[in-house]
Order: sequence, then C-alpha cells, then structure tokens
Amino acid sequence: MTKQSTIKQIGKPVKINFRKPNTIGSTGFFLKSFKSKNSDAENLKLDSKCNFEKWTSGILLRANYSNKLTAIPIPEEDIIQITLKRGKENINPFFLSPMWILLKLGVSKLYSRYFRIRLHEYSIDPMEMKLVTSEYEMDFIANGYLFEGQLSFFESLDYGEKIKTV
Repeated sequence: MTKQSTIKQIGKPVKINFRKPNTIGSTGFFLKSFKSKNSDAENLKLDSKCNFEKWTSGILLRANYSNKLTAIPIPEEDIIQITLKRGKENINPFFLSPMWILLKLGVSKLYSRYFRIRLHEYSIDPMEMKLVTSEYEMDFIANGYLFEGQLSFFESLDYGEKIKTV
C-alpha cells in the first residue's frame, strides 16, 4: 500500500503538538484472531505485534510478524466498535508492606502497585481489545498494566459511542 493511497483513505498522519502533548499512537498489541469479510483483503498472521496510529480521518493498523510489516488503513466511518476489556486485578498486599501502607493512606492502586515487594501482592491479567469494522473483525491482547494508556489513546480519537470499556 502506497502512502498516497493511505492518505486518500484516512487522511494525513496527526502531527505532534509540543505545546499540548497528546498521544498519537498506541502501545503494542498481539493479534489473537482475524476475520475478513472480503476475501481479497489483507490477511494478517496471528500473534503479529500490532499498534495503531492516529490519522486525521481514521487509524492505521501496523502489524509486524517475523519482520514482515503490514499496514491496514481503517477509515473512521468503517469503524463499528472498539471494545477495551481490563484484565482482572489481584490485590493482596501483606501487612505493613509499602504497597499496603500506600493503599491505607488512600493512594490509588495505579501508583501503589509499583511499590510491591513480592510478586503476589499485585497482578493483573492481560487486557483484551476487539475491533469491529465493516471489513474486519479482530481480537487483540496486551499487557494489563497498559490499560490506562490504551484507553487514553482510544478516547483521544473522539469516536464517541464506538468506543466501549468493560
């Protein structure tokens, strides 16, 4: 796919505003399922490392599998739904641990989880994402610690009701 054909479909890449920084791309996902409604469409390999870039009229999905790069432009009007599902959290700090003290002082678990001493004090399952468009249906997973950043990126797209969180 050439840059000109991508620009025709989803506009130009969003530029970084250094005065008011905003996310212009997501962190990494792994592709777990891919269904295409069109047999001629691009086919992605499972377990591809994927990320999304914000463009003016849509998003660009970049996939990497064994150093074979693939880019799929997804226009905003083709997006039906993006569902982000947070992984299940297990919070079990022991008495007088730094994490336990911070939680008792009212510090958010998002910050206090970084002060755990033992691994069993805090864990989170991988987050899941489902992207449904008029041509594709894809499922992704990513590190559960990255949920807030991913949510921030997808909310910054201003797609309104198309984005749901579970």
